[in-house]
Amino acid sequence: MSLRERLLNRPRPSGEFPLRVEDDTAARDELERARRLLTLLLVQGGAEAAALEQARADVREAEGKLRACFAFVTLRALPATDFEALVAAHKPRPETKDQMFNLDTFPRACFLACVEGDLTPQEWEHLWETGMSNAEQVEAGNAAIRVNIRTPDESLPKGWARTEPSS
Repeated sequence: MSLRERLLNRPRPSGEFPLRVEDDTAARDELERARRLLTLLLVQGGAEAAALEQARADVREAEGKLRACFAFVTLRALPATDFEALVAAHKPRPETKDQMFNLDTFPRACFLACVEGDLTPQEWEHLWETGMSNAEQVEAGNAAIRVNIRTPDESLPKGWARTEPSS
């Protein structure tokens, strides 16, 4: 595929937001115990290969149990003009901490405009209003904003992009 085709067919950025759907207390505890045991075996040294492999498998299993406590909701960035219009529709309020947009209304509107999945828009709104804690609302709104402002991917290593022209 040519660079032209890749650029013209580039999808809008998306990301996943983990939304807890089950109590994760026991799964977090299990993961912490498994990680502690693995760390202990690694620090002490001299552990048999089978014991280390079992400890690593226990960590992977515990991570899977924790992941199962969450639904991973897809957030897809709006077209740039739509995002700008959404920002403009939620103007900052005078004499508040608002800078770019209304902090009370914009994160919710951004999340609801970007979320994808099986729920209807009305069901997403209901979930936002009654099924999400304030902290989850803040995190979901921030995740939707991040996917739209296309913040750099922090998982990419420093210096990975070539800055000198190719020959």
